[in-house]
Amino acid sequence: MMELCFVLLFGLIWSCGSDTPETYLLKTQSLPTDRNFMPSLSNGHLGYTVFGDAIFMNGVYNGAAGNSKRARIPNWINITAELCDRLSCQINNEATDISYEMDLRGGFFRHSRSFVSMGLTLEQRTYPHRYYNRALVYELLAFRHPTVPLNLEPQYLKLTQQPGNASSDFDFEVLSNGSNAAGDYRLMRGRTKVLEHKQFQPHPHEIYVLFSEAMEQPLKLDWPTGQRELQHRVIISIDRQQSVALKELQDALQLSPGTLMQSHIQVWTDFWEKQFSIELTGNALELSRIVNAGIFYLASSLPTLSSNQVNEPYFGLSPTGLARGNLEADYEGHNFWDTEIWMLPVITQFGFEYAKQLLGYRYNHLEGARYNAQMMGNKGARFPWESAYTGTEVINPCCPEIAQQEIHISPDISFALQKFFAQSNNYTWLCEQAWFIAAEVAEFLDSRSTCTQAPKTCHFLNVMGPDEDHGSVDDNVYTNAVAKIALDFAIWTGGRCGNSSTYLIENWRNLRDNLVILRDEDLDYHPQHLGYKLNETVKQADTILLGYPLQFDTSSTHLNDLHYYAKVTRTNGPAMTWSMFAANYLSTTEDGRAHDFFARGYQSYVHNEFKVWSEVPIGYKGSANFLTGIGGFLQALIFGYGGLNFARVADTSQMQLTLPNVPPQVDQVLVKYIRFAQGKCSWNFQYNSSNMICTSPVDQVFELIQGRQRRLLGNNFNVTLNRGDPTMYINVLNSGTRK
Repeated sequence: MMELCFVLLFGLIWSCGSDTPETYLLKTQSLPTDRNFMPSLSNGHLGYTVFGDAIFMNGVYNGAAGNSKRARIPNWINITAELCDRLSCQINNEATDISYEMDLRGGFFRHSRSFVSMGLTLEQRTYPHRYYNRALVYELLAFRHPTVPLNLEPQYLKLTQQPGNASSDFDFEVLSNGSNAAGDYRLMRGRTKVLEHKQFQPHPHEIYVLFSEAMEQPLKLDWPTGQRELQHRVIISIDRQQSVALKELQDALQLSPGTLMQSHIQVWTDFWEKQFSIELTGNALELSRIVNAGIFYLASSLPTLSSNQVNEPYFGLSPTGLARGNLEADYEGHNFWDTEIWMLPVITQFGFEYAKQLLGYRYNHLEGARYNAQMMGNKGARFPWESAYTGTEVINPCCPEIAQQEIHISPDISFALQKFFAQSNNYTWLCEQAWFIAAEVAEFLDSRSTCTQAPKTCHFLNVMGPDEDHGSVDDNVYTNAVAKIALDFAIWTGGRCGNSSTYLIENWRNLRDNLVILRDEDLDYHPQHLGYKLNETVKQADTILLGYPLQFDTSSTHLNDLHYYAKVTRTNGPAMTWSMFAANYLSTTEDGRAHDFFARGYQSYVHNEFKVWSEVPIGYKGSANFLTGIGGFLQALIFGYGGLNFARVADTSQMQLTLPNVPPQVDQVLVKYIRFAQGKCSWNFQYNSSNMICTSPVDQVFELIQGRQRRLLGNNFNVTLNRGDPTMYINVLNSGTRK
């Protein structure tokens, strides 16, 4: 069928062959049977699932302790439009061309219905504005095709809000229906009902919701004879401050629909063109769409770096993003180790400011982490297994043992700090924020450990590693390995940031040096924990993480770990497990296994229509919009296939480039951009070579070490690694970034 194209008077193309590249356009004529796998739309301040019943706001939770969850705001921007005549609205059943589109490039969702026999098309579009980020926008266009005479029987459109049930998290009060100082806008105030922790949250959350119009339910829009087009838009603005919400609504309404939409698209265009994108060449259309959708769903939950009004503090990235969080399957919108281990390595490539905001959430909640440690009889800071508004523990009441035993989350955060420094070389941030977290985590680990004198060995008893099927174990090998890394980072950072307590540092050093790492010498592999029995099934990637991402053990023992644990890992485990097998096998000569695991890591987890991820294989019950799985998948592509790593070496940051590879059907991968110190790098790799082109300010100096070669690169460099060449090491030589 020929696709018609119409242009509105204000210059915005609504219905035509889209300019969006096909790798960024997800189009379907049928919706997922499970509507949880509709696209998630967010802007870092507000988020919602298309056709869902909830809006969520950054940092707004309701419920005490383990009952805390994202506070659900009814989804008033979920609006349906029906075409009606003077008799009924039954003519909606005559729609013959129905499409649903997620435009990843522009960051909006579009729903189109054409009534070919009547010569009419109805289009609806919705998006959370990326610059005016307190605003949610719904737009409607109905138009008669050019071949249709305008003297037809009058029609009208019926718009109905579908917000779902009343919220159980807020007490809402209507302050105005458009008759007071708020102007012509409907104004509501909502207050959450239950505090998360009275010591750290003395008052409930209060939000203000402003509507561009007081919509009657339903709203009838007359479409008189002789009128070619009918247009309408609804804007909702939400913030903690009434004045901020009001200004946002007024500023947005001053713009025509086309200008408002274009300003939103421009922010997303700038992200794809100036911040981060991955382009695959070859027979890779489906994989390209999955990659782009993954980047979009990750990035959309992050705060925008430029907004109409100052952003509020960011409260972290939960496993299912900002658009979800009211259900247990959404992990109630809480933050886990998923942020630092699975998502942050990818988000850092979007730009250092995004990473700093995620790590800043941990820094801003150090007081809650100290409280958690005290409650467990420990020193330092024990970051909660589940964190929300206050930074205190909000683990589901079902499973307190998980919070007590999965202590690895604290050194996980320290590990993430070290990886961020290794890439950014930012000493100012290191001493102003990272050092304080690293020191508190080291103190916690020291107080949580058990050491014996003869022989001198140290242990973590009664713990649980990433494999949550095995609790109450001793010396989980992942926990001990990441703790060693965290202790080492604290020791080094203390020296760099002027810490004078040699006593503390000596304690940390003793623990680091004597902490047990289990290894079966006969079988040359790492048992997952003390007492682990051969052939016992494990839930997910645990011991294999000693290779990538920890880079703790990349010896033949680690290869044996891969061979062994591949056979005993649950087949219905979470998506990122197989991505980690892929990333690790890519550092070996076993390419076939790597490719198989990489495919396994997404093919059974991505729902086809809008490339939304499930936590577990399709057919099992699990989380929707699983950003953790996306993070693992993209890490396997960037760091596994790309052969890229960042490390702290002595007192500087180092980029490492090893032999690359590419997934089957992919000829080349182009990444724009990778950040390194003050440099911004365009990087492409294929099976036989890897090329990195970096530009930096004039005061940035790099050095290349490769085999016996050692030479200065200056502030800008262009290096190529060919198959057969030794690994490239690129060091930052000057004192480091100061911002």
